[in-house]
Amino acid sequence: MNGARMSQTGLETSPPSTVSWEQLQEHQVAMFRDLQNRLTQHEVWRSRIGHLQPVDAYAALRDVPFTTKHDLRDAQVEPDPTKPLGAFQLASTDQLVQITSSSGTTGAPTYFGVTANDLDRWRAGIGNAYRTAGVEPGTIVALTTGMAIVAGGMPYADGIRSAGGALAWIGGQTTARMATAMQRLRVSVLVATASFATHFANRCEELLGVPAPELAVRTVIAGGEPGAGVPHIRQSILDAWGATRVSEFMGLGDVLPALWAECEAGGGMHFTAAPDVLVELIDPETHEHVPWEPGATGEAIYTTLTREACPVVRFRSGDQLLVTGVECACGRTAPTVRCVGRTDDMLIYKAMNVYPSSIREVVLDTASDVLSGTMRIRKETKDQVRFDTPLPLEVELREGLDAATAEGPLRAAADAVSERLRVRVAIEPRTHGEIPISDYKNALTYVEGTNPYA
Repeated sequence: MNGARMSQTGLETSPPSTVSWEQLQEHQVAMFRDLQNRLTQHEVWRSRIGHLQPVDAYAALRDVPFTTKHDLRDAQVEPDPTKPLGAFQLASTDQLVQITSSSGTTGAPTYFGVTANDLDRWRAGIGNAYRTAGVEPGTIVALTTGMAIVAGGMPYADGIRSAGGALAWIGGQTTARMATAMQRLRVSVLVATASFATHFANRCEELLGVPAPELAVRTVIAGGEPGAGVPHIRQSILDAWGATRVSEFMGLGDVLPALWAECEAGGGMHFTAAPDVLVELIDPETHEHVPWEPGATGEAIYTTLTREACPVVRFRSGDQLLVTGVECACGRTAPTVRCVGRTDDMLIYKAMNVYPSSIREVVLDTASDVLSGTMRIRKETKDQVRFDTPLPLEVELREGLDAATAEGPLRAAADAVSERLRVRVAIEPRTHGEIPISDYKNALTYVEGTNPYA
């Protein structure tokens, strides 16, 4: 990581460049022991981890039970009147200064609070991620999220300002007003989901009457969903805006709204949340640690080491990471990763497991000349995981193309999915604009007959 910087709050936002990843992990294990001592003073955590010996090594974290999204949701079903955030709320309500929520894309939203100290650390940590992704003094940054309460709302706004950028929170307005703001303010950095980024460029061109590359956007920070690391999607974003840089970005409201961010080298996302968050990589089946080495894949597990209001311990994110490197030209020592899918997104075709994001990557690798990049798998019910017939895959054609023109490339894409992933898909072409796009998160699956963004 780069040399330590100080935020406006006086908090260190990145460890010294001499700190190796292994040294950082050792330091965080020591912080975990302090967290153990603090949490066992509270009944809910004492019942979960009070019987454990102090963790003395990274490997010993395996003995600590996981926290899951279901745990957090269940704790809020019938909250104590004195604890509106549920049993995992440790700070008293009069100490809370802000409440955020999850997006609710995988179920009912959960709510999280922060104390004044938590908020300071969030601003510093999220600011560190935005600096890594390309925000700096002199940049005008358009935030397209429409909801202030979610992780990509107020927390992102705070982080952009902490990084030194001039915040232009344009989300939540009509697309026409958003486009006008992009032009008049000469926005240089766009923060959006990967799917909305390209869609928004096309809408700006329609509404303003000038090609989006003639606007001032040169950096696009894409988060909220996997995709910006897929070569075709990345190139589509670059081309749509005439940008010189796409930085992938990822976080979790349950943990910290920004945990990973891509530097100027573009080889994957660095972990930017130290020292506040400890991250582990595990095999989702065996729960054993996976080494942080190029080519390794595993599920990210997070522990909030300093959070006062609603800490989580060994939170199962469901995010499946691929380690793309352990050294970077930028000098940061944190490994670089790509998010390749989510455990709860996994589908089963006969006996084969597959991530929707993997299907998307193969299809785009084969048929990108005729596709916009937007696609989704149709399910019969919300809980459907297993498919005994080819997965129905709706794909959006490039503007001006029809199904007959795309027939050959789409047939080749279906064959490529079968050959490379051992699953079969039934590709259904849709005209440009037919598949709805949200300005926040876009799911790769949806239930037939529903609008996931309604």
